[in-house]
Amino acid sequence: MANYFIKIKEKEIPVIVRNYRNTNSIKIYFKGNVLNISKSKYLSNKKVLEVIKQNEEQIYEQYMKILSKDNDKIKHWYTGEKISYKGKDFTIQMHYSNKKRLKIMLDEKNKEFIIEIPEMLKDEDNKDIIDKGVKRLLCIKTKEYLETRLPYWSKKMHTEYNECKVGDATSKYGSCVPSKKALHFSNRLIMLPEDKIDAIIVHELSHMTYANHSKQFYHLVQEYIPNYFEIDKWLKKNVNRVMI
Repeated sequence: MANYFIKIKEKEIPVIVRNYRNTNSIKIYFKGNVLNISKSKYLSNKKVLEVIKQNEEQIYEQYMKILSKDNDKIKHWYTGEKISYKGKDFTIQMHYSNKKRLKIMLDEKNKEFIIEIPEMLKDEDNKDIIDKGVKRLLCIKTKEYLETRLPYWSKKMHTEYNECKVGDATSKYGSCVPSKKALHFSNRLIMLPEDKIDAIIVHELSHMTYANHSKQFYHLVQEYIPNYFEIDKWLKKNVNRVMI
């Protein structure tokens, strides 16, 4: 979450400032679309703003490039666009209908992602409406997948859990609260190949035993997913596959 926003030209750019004791320098860099500033805790905010002012043209150019790249990754829901489902590319088919509600269907045989939108909404910007509908469908499909695979891995690993919830997280595929034996997964999970989903399930179940990312934790994960580190690299490299 951004600490605040700075305005350069027409753009409000989110900024996060981190203070450190053991540094005399100031570093400015983008992480995603957020401008990160690392500085000495003794350096005043006034000085930070001065440095930003001195570099605002470069900051603005970088920010616009990032927005442009992000826009290319985000779905616009045009016929012919691709969306990943269980690691396979499905083709989006967009239709208007005389029905009053948005309808989204998966045709796994023909690898099509069919979106039927009410004719009355034809002239409106429908992206937000479709985004919500797609996220609901992905949530349902992720839950369906977890209903089978989570009990399977739980039994195999001799690890119990009390609850499992699926939400709309974008920064993580899964998380675990060991004290409550609670698991949380992103609805984007179902967009990944099945072996990658299983690796994430095993990762989170392993946190029931080890709450941290210690050597013991990764040893346990690799006991069930020997190529876990290869999968982890793939997930980081292919994060764009789950953009909506």
